[in-house]
Amino acid sequence: MEFSDHHEVITTLNALMREREKTLAALDHALREFSTRLFAALERALGELAEAGVPGVGKHRRLAHPSGGREGFQMMIEEWSIFFIPLPGFARPNPLDEARIPAAQFKDPCARIAVFLTDNPQARAFYDFLIFQDGAWFAWGYGWPKQQSDIESTDFETLAMDLIYSFVKDIFRTWHTRDETMLAAALDAKRRCFAFGLPGEEIQGL
Repeated sequence: MEFSDHHEVITTLNALMREREKTLAALDHALREFSTRLFAALERALGELAEAGVPGVGKHRRLAHPSGGREGFQMMIEEWSIFFIPLPGFARPNPLDEARIPAAQFKDPCARIAVFLTDNPQARAFYDFLIFQDGAWFAWGYGWPKQQSDIESTDFETLAMDLIYSFVKDIFRTWHTRDETMLAAALDAKRRCFAFGLPGEEIQGL
C-alpha cells in the first residue's frame, strides 16, 4: 500500500490501532466473563462432590495471576492438581494445535485459557479453551469430546461436572522407570516417582 504523505500514514495507523484496541477490549471482556462463570461452576461442582462424600476430589483455590487483574483456578484430585490459567494477551488460534474450529476462525484473534496437569513449571498445557470476541468458545485437548458454543447459551454447571468427571476417569499415573527413579524424589514427600498420562498414550497406569 502506498501513501501520499505522512499524515495519511498516521491516519491509517490510528484507525487500525483503534480497531485493534476495540477488539482487545471485547476479547478481555469475553475472557473474564467465561472465566468467572467456569470457575464459579467448578467451585459449586467440587463443593457438591465434597458434600456427597466423594473422596479425593473437592479441594480448590483461586490463583492470583502474575500479570495482574486475572485469576487462575486450581483443583486438587487426590495428591495432584489441575490448573486453569487465563493467558495474558490475545492471538490467532494456532492451526498446528489441530483445533476443529471453522477455518475462518483461524484468522480471528481469541483469548485463551490453558489447562495444565501438574504444578511443574515446565509442564505443557494439555487442554485449551479458546474464546472469541463475539462470545463463541471452543474447547480442545487430549481427546475429550470437543465443545463449541457461546457463553450465553452454555450450561456451565454441566460443563464443570463433565470436565471433573473426564479428568478423574481419563488421567492416569505410571511409575517412572528404574533409571528415572531418584532417591531424592523417593525421600521427598512433595515429589512423585510417577508420570501422568492421557488417553491415547501407550503406557497405562492407575
